[in-house]
Amino acid sequence: MSSEPLVSICIPNYNYAQYLTRCFDSVLSQTYDNIEVIFSDNNSTDDSFEIAIEYRKKFASKNIYYNFSKNKFNVGSDQNTTICRNKATGKYLMYLSSDDALKPSFIEKCVSIMEKYPNLSMVMTNRDEIDKNDHITKQPPFFNKSFICKGEDMAAIFMLAGIAVPSQILLRKSLIFESFKYNIGSFMIAGDWYANFKMACVGQVGYLKEALVEYRVHAQNETNDSEKSLLGVFEHYQLLNTFVRIANMRKFKKPQARFLEGRAKLSSMCLRYAHKMLSLSEDDVARRYLAMAQVFDPEICHHALYDKLHSCLSLAQEPRLALLAELNSSGVIRRSVSYDPPSEYTEINEEAQTC
Repeated sequence: MSSEPLVSICIPNYNYAQYLTRCFDSVLSQTYDNIEVIFSDNNSTDDSFEIAIEYRKKFASKNIYYNFSKNKFNVGSDQNTTICRNKATGKYLMYLSSDDALKPSFIEKCVSIMEKYPNLSMVMTNRDEIDKNDHITKQPPFFNKSFICKGEDMAAIFMLAGIAVPSQILLRKSLIFESFKYNIGSFMIAGDWYANFKMACVGQVGYLKEALVEYRVHAQNETNDSEKSLLGVFEHYQLLNTFVRIANMRKFKKPQARFLEGRAKLSSMCLRYAHKMLSLSEDDVARRYLAMAQVFDPEICHHALYDKLHSCLSLAQEPRLALLAELNSSGVIRRSVSYDPPSEYTEINEEAQTC
């Protein structure tokens, strides 16, 4: 029996056979010993489950408990994730997307922080991006320091940004269920962001600026119907209002104070989507995003970025793509800077992040 706390790595999957080997191998390469893997295949039509069977002996050779199963029919992403969570027995838990991968020290460094700070509900890390050909792109960390802060302070930041996808986060399992008391909405697109906010409502939050995850960017998760229908933007507006309701329940004043700022931030989100739709020649969708940007912030039409995106609608393909590439490389579309932590925080000594 290991003296280290058990960590449950939940891997819900649907048709990601081409990425699954890298995902599983990243778990096998962890420098932390006490791990269990819960894999649930959502009735994939590719050879995902055959690959999962092949890893039975590999996980056994590392003394990793491995629970793998295949649903009789596709139960949906949320329910498949719940199936994984309900089988997990660890003190700590993470949801690892089956197209993502962990750096070797992810679990070790996150557990070290969680054990040192028992009031933490979760630890988030930075990430690298990896494309379908396994080419890695370095990303600036969201924050310029590794730190611990109050949940209310991080909840206020979540009013403006989701910060991390599930694969970047280690959770204290007991507080996951505590966060369920704030289940006052349902979100198809922004469910991860919603979960992050709720976890900030039940404990302190940690952040490690080191990139300890490889987040996969590819057509299957980069472009979807919700973007073309604007559903994501509408849901994010609903999300902000739900955050305010939860903050009121918790008597958190800082998130409530940032509602108008968060709403204006949705205007910038619309411009990013307009940029993406223009690059895909979805001009009608781009026009709707540009119009929606003015709904959230009437002054956005005076910004240079808005003017440039609007001008793209009348440009031929070659000059359009050149202008879009220029905007993308300039840092106005993709975040290119790291931010300061909240005003009150405890900085983490990065030399002491390992057990």
